[in-house]
Amino acid sequence: MIPLISKTYLFEDKLIEVLIPENETIHHQYQLKKENIKKEYNTKTTPPYWAKIWPASIALCKFIATNTHYIQDKNVAEIAAGLGLPSLLAAHYAKEVRCSDYNIDAVETIRQSIAINHLSNVYSSRLDWRNIPTEFNPDILLLSDVNYEPEAFAILQTLIINLLQNGTNVILSTPQRLVAKSFVEQLLQYCTLKENYNIKDENVNCTISVFVLNKI
Repeated sequence: MIPLISKTYLFEDKLIEVLIPENETIHHQYQLKKENIKKEYNTKTTPPYWAKIWPASIALCKFIATNTHYIQDKNVAEIAAGLGLPSLLAAHYAKEVRCSDYNIDAVETIRQSIAINHLSNVYSSRLDWRNIPTEFNPDILLLSDVNYEPEAFAILQTLIINLLQNGTNVILSTPQRLVAKSFVEQLLQYCTLKENYNIKDENVNCTISVFVLNKI
């Protein structure tokens, strides 16, 4: 069991409690896994990106809290949700929220956060963005800081564009990284609104852009 720490966030009038894995334990487990995989397979293991509240998720929550009409009474989904903070907030406005991540530890942690927030309309499940089921068709898709690995950009862009063409609206929150510039540029033709947020992360200010994407 990974020790969890409770942290509370306030967005407008909504108080959200989210469970966050204890950092030292997560780091220790990652190092052990990294060493074991390197010995057995000579391959890399993915860092535990899911185990932290990233600035992009906070910016996405700020956007949701002041633009509730985008998700009010809608079927909402979040992919690569990590700790699921935007989903926990969205549940206060949406009809239903499907919160997903590829990492099973993330999925279980989200489930516990759902329980302590006493939410009945949000569900946590394991989902790989490389293998999205055909019946996946939410009204709104939330994406927070997903464009950090260039080798995944083409898959993500195809997924987003296909969902847009099928009628799903996408709200994408992303740091202004140079490596992600080409990813964002490919989606600008679908952008109907962009807002920037200045978020402090570990005493460093970073600018996060939130894009609303719609079918052309």
